[in-house]
Amino acid sequence: MKDLLLRFQRGEITLSQLKEDFYPQLNEIRRPNRPAPDVVMYSYRASEHNHINSHEIKRLDHSISSLRNFNSDIKVYLFCDDLNIIPDHFQYEYSVNVRPFVRSYDPNMLNAWSIHRWYNMEYFENRNFNILYIDSDTIFYDDVKYLFHTYSTHDVYGKEERGFRHCPIAGSAKDIRFNLDLVDACIYAEHGRTHVYKYCIGALLFNNNIHQKIIDRLDQLTTIMEKLKTNQMLNPIPNPRILDQYAIWIILSRARASCGLFGVQDVTHSYLEQKHKEYFNPILLHYTTRDEQEFAKSDKRFNNLIRDVDELGIQIDPHSMV
Repeated sequence: MKDLLLRFQRGEITLSQLKEDFYPQLNEIRRPNRPAPDVVMYSYRASEHNHINSHEIKRLDHSISSLRNFNSDIKVYLFCDDLNIIPDHFQYEYSVNVRPFVRSYDPNMLNAWSIHRWYNMEYFENRNFNILYIDSDTIFYDDVKYLFHTYSTHDVYGKEERGFRHCPIAGSAKDIRFNLDLVDACIYAEHGRTHVYKYCIGALLFNNNIHQKIIDRLDQLTTIMEKLKTNQMLNPIPNPRILDQYAIWIILSRARASCGLFGVQDVTHSYLEQKHKEYFNPILLHYTTRDEQEFAKSDKRFNNLIRDVDELGIQIDPHSMV
């Protein structure tokens, strides 16, 4: 690498020639001896409302097609409990591995509409992978492999949930530090072992086979959700919509996962973070349900995501619009 940079500094090669060898060499430095393959994972539980399913398919189509615009090789998995709603072209055009749900779980448990992602991770049990889990409300603007190459040191990478300590989007004037420290205290009190970031789980990268430790603790996850439902466990989270996130923070802490954050430059959460208002150039955008309509109106490519959220809001998200 040093020789390459010196040659460029001395004017012996052009910028375009530098770039030809720059990333292959840098990626070797960032990811030495990384034989585990990289995969992208989606998970969707079908709704009882057809218009919700139709909208979700549009989201998935935008997300997966944008990924394939920059990378045609990486394996993509989509788990769904109703395979009949998944269009055929997801498999033959986008080369998506469409799979049924892996493990049954209580459909009436807290956050059942989203918690399935963790149980479906069991598909990768005893298999070495680096897994990027993403929700459907995501768009790629560059090659997904950049994230795997750049964020490879820690076991887990993500963005903090809205309003938490490292979230650049929203703050609070209400005794905020105590409330955030209370979450940490409850995680440790519930047998957490290490510090974890309070991740939004709409975009998470799992390295170093940390998914195996999550799979090993799926029964613990079930127990946590049952205890939260019956008020038998410490619960510092006022928003019931993210209780499954709180549960996975506990699981990651118990597993002693090393945790890192995606840089705002590369993964942006909501629409639109300040950094990207002047130059919008992330690798991945997680625009969120909350900001979807503003995002959908920003580019005609995504106009088919425009919908009447006032009329349909309770069906779109009966808990909140996050």
